Amino acid sequence: MSYAAQEIDDWFLSLEEAFEGKLPDDHALIRVFGGQGWRVRTMGVGLLVLADKDFPYSKPQAFIESYDRDRPRPHIEPIPRLGQMARVCLKTPSIPATPLLAVQSALHDARSLLQANENGDEDEDFENDFGSYWNHYLPEGARAARLSGLLGIDRGTGAYFYSTSDSYYCFSDKLTLRRYSGHLWGSFIRDPHQFPIVELQRLPRPDRYPRDTETFLTLLKRYSIGGLQAVGELLRARPKRLPVIFSGLAPNGRSFKAAVELVVRSDAKGRPPVKARVQSKLADEEVIRLYDVSPLDTRNLDSALTRLSDSRLANVRKKIVVVGCGALGSGIAMMLAKAGISRLVLIDPDLLGWENIRRHELGAEFVGVPKTVALKRRIERSVPEVEEVVAIEASLQQALQANQDLLAGADLVIAATGDWGSDVFLSQEMSDRGSESPIIYTWTEAYALATHAVLISGKIDQFVDGFDVVGAFKGKTSHADRQAPPECGNNTSPFGAVEVAQAQALATKLALELLSGRHTDADLWRTWTAEQSTLEDAEGKWTDYWLENRGEPPSLGGVSEGAWKF
Repeated sequence: MSYAAQEIDDWFLSLEEAFEGKLPDDHALIRVFGGQGWRVRTMGVGLLVLADKDFPYSKPQAFIESYDRDRPRPHIEPIPRLGQMARVCLKTPSIPATPLLAVQSALHDARSLLQANENGDEDEDFENDFGSYWNHYLPEGARAARLSGLLGIDRGTGAYFYSTSDSYYCFSDKLTLRRYSGHLWGSFIRDPHQFPIVELQRLPRPDRYPRDTETFLTLLKRYSIGGLQAVGELLRARPKRLPVIFSGLAPNGRSFKAAVELVVRSDAKGRPPVKARVQSKLADEEVIRLYDVSPLDTRNLDSALTRLSDSRLANVRKKIVVVGCGALGSGIAMMLAKAGISRLVLIDPDLLGWENIRRHELGAEFVGVPKTVALKRRIERSVPEVEEVVAIEASLQQALQANQDLLAGADLVIAATGDWGSDVFLSQEMSDRGSESPIIYTWTEAYALATHAVLISGKIDQFVDGFDVVGAFKGKTSHADRQAPPECGNNTSPFGAVEVAQAQALATKLALELLSGRHTDADLWRTWTAEQSTLEDAEGKWTDYWLENRGEPPSLGGVSEGAWKF
């Protein structure tokens, strides 16, 4: 379906006709911007309903022509680059099949919202969405504050550094700051500075946000808990600049952080207003008045935690040991880090080769680099708040010979080598040590026709129960007749990134379930079977054992679960 310019103009004309005679005399409906919008006078303001060049595949938006920032109204966002214009936040959908209805709905919803604002029905939104309003009402050219690790801290002090990009990076402590900067930028911050976190008893409206030193002092006195003293104490140490983080709780339970900066005033020669010894003895209000105050564009570096299904994992120091960092294990390690696991130990003796870059978490830029070393770099750059990633370029046996305590304190061990000898060694080693750490063994069958993730709690059965003495799996799911690649030993098989992603997700999901408190006293055998088309491409079939014990797999692939009993 496509629309010509003439058809769009016809819709605009139809809209005018639809509203003709239906508005009060003091409301004028006028086409503007070459037929791309409508202006109407309603609730004492000029309201524009505009459709962009993608219309009708995009939704119309509503704007107030002349908005007074000193008289803020809920769900209306100032747009400094457009002068006095402000956007009305609407949830009106796009309706490509009926463009006229889309514009009518936008106009109706805008008028309804303005009426609700007049009645005071939406005033609580200033607090419930405090973070968004804070950034909408920033002065032009405001500098930035980037916060990490502060979500659960209501008051106290943290550590920050001021970057060359005119941004403040604020962390809960020096260790977290240095770890983050080391992971993401490869830099060591030698002398981080302290900043205060000030708790607000309630969140102010936009017209009461601090814009200068006097409004900042007013906010501290009226809204904060001990804020005046906390800021004054740090300023007596005579810093050139200081970020102050406000912490508050909205009526709907959401917590917010917002930041301002204090920059010391100076004369034409760059000298501060008072001597150091004088500043160190000033009262709280007096020392604050030596500084200019401006709000900061405040963003949370760890805001991605709110997108996680179980963000609690990110706040618990979980230690996971991943043995085997090939195509399967590398993806599992990355998924665990992105899920919030804070401590990872990676064990693998191999270098990355060209043969695996189409399905490995690492790509061509790491060919010839030890898999664990490269994966550590990738994880730390991708998730810089991760606490610790240890890379060990060795087999599990060699790693334990070098460090007998390597597995101590592990919340989970994941064996993703697909190697029978390594898996038996791990099973015996954990048993001999009397370890209570659970283990997930995971591997793929030929051509990724099936992937298994077996959770052994150490309290019921043994992993070796599912194999004969030479490592033949008793519960094998598939058999493939397609010829293997001409490599030494024919011990590999083709499969791609799609298949390995499904295999990685199978083991990672089971791991996260365990870490969140499920399956603590259970042994589980979970299997993902491929699609019928994949089975046919591999000239494969399902084994008699599988058909008798689990039944015919779904034609589009799927996951099944059973007990580890043979």
